[in-house]
Amino acid sequence: MSFVLLVMLFTISSCSNDDDNTSCVVDSTIDFPTSNVTEIDSNAHRVYTDVVINRSAEEVWAVLTNFDNMPNWSSSFQGLSGNINDGGEVTVTYILPNPTTGEPTQSQFVRTLSYTEGQQFGWSAESTTFPGIVDNHIFKVEAISECQSRFIQTDEFRGENSFFTTEDLANASLPLYNQFNSELKLEVEQ
Repeated sequence: MSFVLLVMLFTISSCSNDDDNTSCVVDSTIDFPTSNVTEIDSNAHRVYTDVVINRSAEEVWAVLTNFDNMPNWSSSFQGLSGNINDGGEVTVTYILPNPTTGEPTQSQFVRTLSYTEGQQFGWSAESTTFPGIVDNHIFKVEAISECQSRFIQTDEFRGENSFFTTEDLANASLPLYNQFNSELKLEVEQ
């Protein structure tokens, strides 16, 4: 019985927010990232990734939506520019591996933004790089407690392309999304 209590004490630690000198409890038992690719049907696959960040949802959202600063900490998603409102037209900028050479290449595309302040943003449109495939990319922040939140990044690929399947794109995206999640966590928690 005392061993269980000892384990619980080690898995729950206190954190303080330097900005307002408040403290809250961080539950480290939930601090394990999740990532997977699931088949929806033969021409549709879903990527799911999440990471627990030991900061408030508001702090995560502030870093996530500071698109001018994003290139300073993200190696892939470089940000959005344009009308950052629900239904607004934005230019999305990424640095991604070239499908043929594997070399990092800047990629920009215009999308209509789905945006809910403080909660999530994303877009859905046919890929300009992989014609015939539509993606539905969502970035979402959920509060767990006052000092802990979950960042969720999902994408659904649907359709057909003569060179790449939706499964190929989902599996290629998974490590990039996990890397972005780790970089976001590092930036927010510093």
